[in-house]
Amino acid sequence: MPLFKLFVTILNIPRIIPSFILFCLKINDCEDDVKQALIHRHFNSNIFIGFCYLMVFDKTFRNIFYKRIGKLKYFVYYFMLPHDSFVIATYMDCGKGFLGIHPITTFVNADKVGENFTVRNNVTIGASKTGRPTIGNNVIVNANSLIAGKVNIGNNVVVGGGTIVMKDIPDNCVVVGNPAYILYQNDVRVNRPL
Repeated sequence: MPLFKLFVTILNIPRIIPSFILFCLKINDCEDDVKQALIHRHFNSNIFIGFCYLMVFDKTFRNIFYKRIGKLKYFVYYFMLPHDSFVIATYMDCGKGFLGIHPITTFVNADKVGENFTVRNNVTIGASKTGRPTIGNNVIVNANSLIAGKVNIGNNVVVGGGTIVMKDIPDNCVVVGNPAYILYQNDVRVNRPL
């Protein structure tokens, strides 16, 4: 960690302590989120120092942390405010390893999100009259994408930038376009509509 960021983190310790206590109580729920965020930032540190660093310098990580601790967030919320344009549904079942990469104006409102889910900026994952999406493990949703309705997104799926998904996606796919089509499935180029 650069010396300046270490100094700023140390100065913020009084603000971090309440969140740190809740992190220690909920470490099984939060640990993989911290690890994913630190790997993305190429930050090699122990998990406790990494947590403090993320709470100080990454407002969007705070949103994920507050989702994990549930209603306990109201005890620490005002010490370190979350990012106001990254919204994660509170009732959503969310797997470990959730990562937001610059998730500005991003809304995640699914029935379930699997493990190692990555979301980028300007993404909307939401409901329609039919219901909310279910997203599998190891899914990446890239910028400016929309996933709406009661659709199932399989495991190991990449949703390309600007893609609009209104139908189910099978496992091991790369999906792009509007309307969305499968570009790759099982590492073979197929160019097949959903």
